Amino acid sequence: MSEWYTNIAGGDARVGAQIGKVEGNVTVGSPQFHEGGLRTQVAELRSAMRRAVETGALEAEIRKAAEAELTEVDAYLEHGDEKQRGKMVLALKKVRGLLGDVADVASIAAVALTIGQGLS
Repeated sequence: MSEWYTNIAGGDARVGAQIGKVEGNVTVGSPQFHEGGLRTQVAELRSAMRRAVETGALEAEIRKAAEAELTEVDAYLEHGDEKQRGKMVLALKKVRGLLGDVADVASIAAVALTIGQGLS
């Protein structure tokens, strides 16, 4: 048996989601970021940088510079105040820039930056 749904939006109305039947979870809005997610992402980033150096895709000096910036992220995760948050976000932007030539590693850095920016 088929079901038929009609949605009518008039005037300046906007349809955010037009759904007839939902089975499972529905999430609306931006995800809520947490420090555990940033900690996990930074660990993944460090592993990816290590592998990239081993395969020759990333220069060891670039990894060393990125690791130096990641110490700001570590400090934020340890002390977590608003002043430190600004330094952490700036450090993640620098890391993303340093890793820009290695797409797979840069994408992990970009996700870490997105999480870092979403923390408050």
